[in-house]
Amino acid sequence: MNGCTLNYNMYKFLLSSSLILFSSSSFATEPLMKPENNSYFSVTGGSGVSQVNETDNREDNRQHLRSFDIRFGQHFSPKWRIDLIHANEGHPYNHHRDGFAVQAAYVFDAFESFRLEVGTGPYLSFDTYNDANGVELNEKRLGLMSTAGFVFPVDFLGENGHFKFQWNNYVMSARPNANSFLFGVGFDIDNSKFQYQPNRKSFFNEAWLSIINAKNNHGGPDTTVGASIDVAKRFDSNIALSVGYIYEGGYNGATDRQGFSAQVWKVVPLASGFEGRLGIGGYFANDKVEDKHGYDLKGLFTFGINYYPEWEGYDGLYLGGSITRVADRKGYEDDADLFRFSLGKKF
Repeated sequence: MNGCTLNYNMYKFLLSSSLILFSSSSFATEPLMKPENNSYFSVTGGSGVSQVNETDNREDNRQHLRSFDIRFGQHFSPKWRIDLIHANEGHPYNHHRDGFAVQAAYVFDAFESFRLEVGTGPYLSFDTYNDANGVELNEKRLGLMSTAGFVFPVDFLGENGHFKFQWNNYVMSARPNANSFLFGVGFDIDNSKFQYQPNRKSFFNEAWLSIINAKNNHGGPDTTVGASIDVAKRFDSNIALSVGYIYEGGYNGATDRQGFSAQVWKVVPLASGFEGRLGIGGYFANDKVEDKHGYDLKGLFTFGINYYPEWEGYDGLYLGGSITRVADRKGYEDDADLFRFSLGKKF
């Protein structure tokens, strides 16, 4: 009962906060931006229901206000956009499912004071749960993620900033389907001024050192913090290639993994000083717990954001935060989520 009361009070707090912000903010009088070849960024959070239990156990199915959606978008016409998304469906009973999606989004902007957005596309999910024997699994599955959003601009968020009400629907064959209801902020960004021109005098023109690799889907007293280093070639099309070395850090004796990585990146300029990035690639790793001398190929999926503080005398220096999924093709037990904090330099 206390949990239900807490959730009810949280919903009341979120609703009242939204109404206060709504009432204290005036609508923008200008039409919403209709960008071509420009960027989009939004972050939303909320809660919903995942059908993890066929019985009417509402507490088991609740997402407990832990759902969120972070997306980087790139327009290829005034009404069409490609969104790259990291979504977390929340924490219903015995399921912690999140993943990466690519959506084709349609922007319906016939009204000056608001717009509607709908999108759908493939969703690669990672579900951490315990099986009937109590063994922790990290299941990988491909499904469909669909989104409908209601967007309205507000003056205090600045030019092209807006509030966003959003519904996410997740469909997975033979696994829990889910619905999340989210609220947050978004920005249409004219990124024409923020296109990076790489140094063509050298092949590698960027490097970053991740000084903290912390696993957040496994824990325990034996967890150790890892580190990694990457060097990359960024092209003027905002595509980059990187090679690197990763030490994940171990946990509870289950894995002690490190190895060489290679990734392809899509970089999305967001605004002056910020950029998003999505990477996918391979990871040729050795797990000393499994085999002290053998190497095996894993998959890497990375979603992150960089910030350029523009400190005097440190041109091109940036701070980065990202989530990297290590996908083990041999089984479910040894997948890992790495939160990585990085220090990088363009040169």
